[in-house]
Amino acid sequence: MLVAGAYVVALAVAVAVALGSGDIGFLWRLTLFYEVDENLAGNWPNVFVLVLAGGLWAWGLWQSLRGPVAGEPPVMDRGVRRLRVALYAAVASYLIYLLVPVWPWWAVVLDSLLMLAVVVLFHPVLRRNVGPARLALDAGVLCYVATAAAAVFDVLDWRAAELVAELGGLDGLMGLFWMVLALVAQGRDGRWERATVRYGVASLVAPIALMLVNALFRFAGDVQGAYYGASDALMMIWLARSAHELATPYSRPVPFRPVLVRPPAFAVAVPLAACVVPILPPLVNLANGHPLWISPHVPNDWLTLLLGDVPATLWSGFELFAGVGGLAVVVLVAIHRGTRLTLRVAMGALLLAAVAGFTVVTLASDHGLPLEPGLRYAESGYIRGPAISPLWFTAACVVSAALLWWTHTMRATWRGDPT
Repeated sequence: MLVAGAYVVALAVAVAVALGSGDIGFLWRLTLFYEVDENLAGNWPNVFVLVLAGGLWAWGLWQSLRGPVAGEPPVMDRGVRRLRVALYAAVASYLIYLLVPVWPWWAVVLDSLLMLAVVVLFHPVLRRNVGPARLALDAGVLCYVATAAAAVFDVLDWRAAELVAELGGLDGLMGLFWMVLALVAQGRDGRWERATVRYGVASLVAPIALMLVNALFRFAGDVQGAYYGASDALMMIWLARSAHELATPYSRPVPFRPVLVRPPAFAVAVPLAACVVPILPPLVNLANGHPLWISPHVPNDWLTLLLGDVPATLWSGFELFAGVGGLAVVVLVAIHRGTRLTLRVAMGALLLAAVAGFTVVTLASDHGLPLEPGLRYAESGYIRGPAISPLWFTAACVVSAALLWWTHTMRATWRGDPT
């Protein structure tokens, strides 16, 4: 309460300074937590929006620091206790906003790892209350691992690895998917109030809603950062209340009911696509006389330099197997058998092939041999003709592995297996 009160007092002082002198810098730094543009005016629309943002952060501080409702807490198992700790740690990470104007890479990694812990420890709640719980877990893990990896690769200046880690912008959609299912699970669980779920929903819709309102009425002036500040404050409130309410005296989960999901209409399309995707790049190359994967793009002497100690026969066999569509056969066998082991072996083979291809392409780029995606003319030892970029093979392997993983998750859900 004292911290929230001190913030409100500082906010009032900043508002007085902004209105009296026209200097909006202190108010901006106090509410949006980064430095203001020197050309930004301290007019009343900007001040008004910043006051709203500051009020939301003050409310978030009070919600975070007030603690759970007084009374005898319920008996909590180890998993629930760990989830509370992870939620509080994620809330504490928002204090970094107060210390640094722009998050450095280590702050992004720390925030991602803390949210990764929340995703993993929240899984029992999902498993009790929603069908595709494993799918949500995998999506959340992939989102925050990719975010942390992209930040590390950026500081190391590994541009190709950073592009792969960013997943083409899909990491944000995966995080959104996890968050939506987490809110659905909270609403069904019985331990959280409806208001807590609404704060989580508001954190998702606030940026979009504020941008739409501002586009219609132009109320936000030049303070565009308030959109995301509002989302961050609401997210902090959701995390804090989620932790508080696990320790309230009336916190009891609803009785467990197995969640079974009927196979959707596209149940056949997903495994079929997993088989088709890894055969498309080989078909393009085979139609133009190229049975190999990477060799059409790299002269033999350069390929020997790139591979180092890898035996040439082993690499040629691997290239030929992938180049004629052998990986699609592996996927087909895995789907036909349908066991957890065969699906995981196939996913492992696809990801191993993707990593191998991406590594060779990265090494080629480092040696001055950039490989651009798309059809282009390239020279192999015995054929000239258009050859598709090796990166399309890599992308096809990753997509096929993702579709196999989806197939495995859906089948486990339909059977009611524990995920």
